[in-house]
Amino acid sequence: MNRLPSRLGRMRMPATRSYSIFARTSSKKSLPNPKGEPSAAPDSGKTGKKQPFVHDYSVRPTTYVYRMEDNAESFSKYPLMTSKKLSKSSSRPRGVRMTAKDFMDDSLYNPYYGYFSRNVEIFTTDKPFDYTNINDVDDFLNTWTGEYSKYAANSPTLTGKTKDTSHSGTFPAQDKDFTSRGASKQLWHTPTELFKPYYGEALARYLLVNYKLSLYPYKDLIIYEMGGGNGTLMTNILDYIRDTQPEVYERTRYKVIEISDQLAHKQQSALHTKASETGHRSKVEIINKSIFDWKEPVNDPCFFVALEVFDNFAHDIVRYDNRTLQPYQGHVLVDANGDFHEVYTQKLDEWTKLFLQIRTEALEDYSPDSRLGFHPLSTPWLYKEARNLMWPFHSELSDPEFIPTRYLEFLYILKKYFPQARLLSSDFTHLPETTTSRFSGYNSPVVQTVLDNQMVTTNTHMVLQGYFDILFPTDFELAAQLLRHVCGRVPEISTHQEFLEQWADLDATTTKTGENPMTSFYRNAAFLTN
Repeated sequence: MNRLPSRLGRMRMPATRSYSIFARTSSKKSLPNPKGEPSAAPDSGKTGKKQPFVHDYSVRPTTYVYRMEDNAESFSKYPLMTSKKLSKSSSRPRGVRMTAKDFMDDSLYNPYYGYFSRNVEIFTTDKPFDYTNINDVDDFLNTWTGEYSKYAANSPTLTGKTKDTSHSGTFPAQDKDFTSRGASKQLWHTPTELFKPYYGEALARYLLVNYKLSLYPYKDLIIYEMGGGNGTLMTNILDYIRDTQPEVYERTRYKVIEISDQLAHKQQSALHTKASETGHRSKVEIINKSIFDWKEPVNDPCFFVALEVFDNFAHDIVRYDNRTLQPYQGHVLVDANGDFHEVYTQKLDEWTKLFLQIRTEALEDYSPDSRLGFHPLSTPWLYKEARNLMWPFHSELSDPEFIPTRYLEFLYILKKYFPQARLLSSDFTHLPETTTSRFSGYNSPVVQTVLDNQMVTTNTHMVLQGYFDILFPTDFELAAQLLRHVCGRVPEISTHQEFLEQWADLDATTTKTGENPMTSFYRNAAFLTN
C-alpha cells in the first residue's frame, strides 16, 4: 500500500498553497514599447519627483491572452530571442519575445540564473536503508522522513551557512531582492537515492541481460546517462557489473551527459572519491553540456539512460481557434519593466509545426491520456460556443495544450547522433499537483518553488526565471509512438512496479511484514524502453 503523497518525486513537502508569486503579467491590452524606459509612478508629494516603478499584479478583463494579430505592429518590434542565445547572458532578458518553450528552457537551464544552475540539491543517505529491520511501509516512511529532515538541517547550502559556488556564473544583483523574501533551494528525492543501491542494480541487470543477448562479446558495453544527479546511479550500476560480471566490466564505458554545472561538479567529486575508491575512475567520463548541443556522432551500439529527465523538457503552448481549430503558438513578451505578456500567433515555428504534422498524419492510433486533462480538440462544439460568449477576452481561443517539442528534438538527436542507441527511460505519467495549482490546459506542468521553507505552486509558467521548477508529466503512449516514428524503434512501456518486479532483487527491499516500498511507491511513474 502506497501511503506517500501520490507523486513521490522532487517535493520537499506536499503542496498546500497556490500562489502567483513572482509571476508578472501585464494588465494592459496594448503592448508597451519593448525598448522604452521603465515606467514610473507619479509622486504623491510636492517634490515633483517620480517614484520607482511598481508592478501591477491586479487581474482585469484585459489581462487574459490575446492574438498577435490584435497587436501586430507592437509584436513585430520585439526581437525574437532563443534560450541558446540567452545562455551567454548573465542578465534576464527585457524587451524581447520568446516562444514559451524557449522561455521555460531559459528559466530552467540558463547557466547564470537558471533553476538548475542554482537551486538543485538531491537528498542522499550515508548508507542504504536496512529493510530487514524495518517493520512496514509506515516504519519506512518514519525512517526516511527522519533521515530527510536530518539531511536538510545539516546541508550548508539549504540552511544558508555556505554559499554555493559550484556554478560557473555570477548571480545577478537583482536576485538579492527575491532571496530576501525567503526563496530557497528545493531538496529533491529520487528513487535512485531512496532505494540505493537496489534501484540502480535493477537497471544494471536490465542492461547486462540486453547487452549479452545482442552485443557480447563482439562489442563493448557503452552506457550514456543523461542527467546523472549526484552520480549515485553511475556508481551503483558499475559496482554491480564489476561484482557480478567482471569480464563485462573490463569492456564497460560509462559517460554522463550533464547540463548543470553544479551537478557536473558533484559528479566530478564523486568520480574522484567514490569512483576512485571502487576503481571505476578509468571507466567514467563526465560531459558537461546539453544533449541539445551534441554534435559528435556515436556510431557504436550503446544504451542511453534517462531517468526523470523528460519532465524538465520545455514544452511549447498551442491554443486552437474555437471555430476553425486553427493552431496558435504561444509567445512570452518581456517588456522593458521585466513584466511578461502572453501572445498567440498563427505563425508556428518549425518544431511546433512538425509535431502537429506528425501527430495528424502519422499517429492515427493516438488518443489523449485522460489523466493529463481535457484535450482542447476533444471539446464539444456547444461548449466552445458557450466559452466564446462567457469569456470574450480569451480571443475565442481554446484552453492551452502543452506539446512536447523538446522531446521531439531529443528524438531527432538520438536518430542523427546515436543511431544504434537503445533507450532506457523513466518518468511520471501524471502529476496530481496540477489540480491543486489550478493550472488549466492539457498536459500542463507543475510550477513550484520553496518559500519560507514551504513548497508553493503557481498557475502560470511566466515566473521569475531561475526560482521555479517547471516539470511536466509524460504522455507515454505519445512518447512511444513518436519514438517509433522518428527513430524506427519498437518501444515497450511498463509501469514502475512491473519493471522492478522483473529486474530488481525484491527480497532486498522487503520489510518484515512483506511490504515492498520500492515497488509500491512511485505509482505514477513508468518506464519506456526499446
